[in-house]
Amino acid sequence: MRAFIRCFRAEFIKHRRSAVYYIHIILPVLCAVVFAGYYRVSGWDISTKISAYLEVLAASIPFLIGIITGQALQIEHTAGSYQLMLGTISSRNASFLGKLIFMLSCFFCATAFALWIFAVLYPVLPLRLFAKPLSLLSFTAFPLYVMHLFVGLRFGKGATMGLGIAGSLLAALMRTGLGDGIWKVVPWAWGIRTMDVAVLSWYDPQLYLLAHGEFVIGMVVCACSSVCLLTACLLWFRRWDGAKSAD
Repeated sequence: MRAFIRCFRAEFIKHRRSAVYYIHIILPVLCAVVFAGYYRVSGWDISTKISAYLEVLAASIPFLIGIITGQALQIEHTAGSYQLMLGTISSRNASFLGKLIFMLSCFFCATAFALWIFAVLYPVLPLRLFAKPLSLLSFTAFPLYVMHLFVGLRFGKGATMGLGIAGSLLAALMRTGLGDGIWKVVPWAWGIRTMDVAVLSWYDPQLYLLAHGEFVIGMVVCACSSVCLLTACLLWFRRWDGAKSAD
């Protein structure tokens, strides 16, 4: 535990002068301001507006994860070909988990920021109702971060950014009828599909009850996949030599 805390604290120091913090601050503000401003002059109904905003957030998450993970791993590569992760801490698990939890913490704060600013600028729903989308987006982002960390470490910065672009496109496709029936086993679809469920729980409780069973199955698959992915990545990271370039 002490090694993990050291690694977690070290991540904040490593990224002090990087673009990671700016991305997590500027993009949520920009997104919330643009949508809230447009919605004040738009004729859409309230449920459609809220659903569209949450779905755009969910669809953009894979792309942003790819950028952020690539930036974080570029720092490690530049500082000594990942030797800060591999050689300075006795526990490799602590090093991997420290970086993972740091990125998840930044993601949680940025998402909460985006939802809070939007709720303040466009106050059509109580702020407390946005707690459910926040928790669902954070929960479904966990396996994506694990996958991107593995891809970035194994194949380089370009691969994780490419995966992020492909993931956002796939998430948008899974929102359509193409995702019906299969979204539960597609990691990039979990976030955007659960936003639909969150909106239904506010505006159409009867339809929400009909969709609840499928939603539960998707979340169980997400949880099991997260555990399996994390275990596999930790086992792999113990044997990784850090030789892959970040290019």
